[in-house]
Amino acid sequence: MNFTRSKNSPKPRARLALVLMVVFAVGAAAFFTNQVLAGTLEIRVKDHREAIGDFSKLEIIVDALRISPKSGLKFWQMGWKELSPSSTQVDLTQYTGTRSAVIFSGSVNDGAFEGVLLKLKNIEGVLKRGKLSVPVKNLVDPIQAVFSVSAKHKTQIILDFVVLDVSDHPPAGYELRLKGYELYTDGKLMAKVPPRG
Repeated sequence: MNFTRSKNSPKPRARLALVLMVVFAVGAAAFFTNQVLAGTLEIRVKDHREAIGDFSKLEIIVDALRISPKSGLKFWQMGWKELSPSSTQVDLTQYTGTRSAVIFSGSVNDGAFEGVLLKLKNIEGVLKRGKLSVPVKNLVDPIQAVFSVSAKHKTQIILDFVVLDVSDHPPAGYELRLKGYELYTDGKLMAKVPPRG
């Protein structure tokens, strides 16, 4: 049998071009929508005085950084959203008072969130006295932090660590914990947890 193509049927090249145009348009629309609905999130860390003065170096090594979307009625969105840290090593002795180190800065789709999880791989502590390396127990847990990210705005969270000397309760020594956080939107302080200190 000899099949002949009807003069009215589209040619394969024209069909391919049409399919590629549709795929490109859908991809561009998705990219544009994500860009429009994305805000900037920055997560920083610092140390809250206490026993940090005992150390010449107290370096934390970040293993993972996650934020928890507020699920509300959207129970299928429960879980943690993984972020890629821009910095994985921070010497907390360099970041006290008003100084803080950026560990993440990037675009995040807008939405409401209710938690931050900073998982540490290691803590390396060196005391000023005697230049001795000392173990620092990692007691850093996920922190409940209610915040939102919205398009064209910058949300900044500063996680406030505290290193404690609990050696007066043997066999304990030094411990690192998350004390709280500060939340800023476009540079304006929105919340501080705990409120004082």
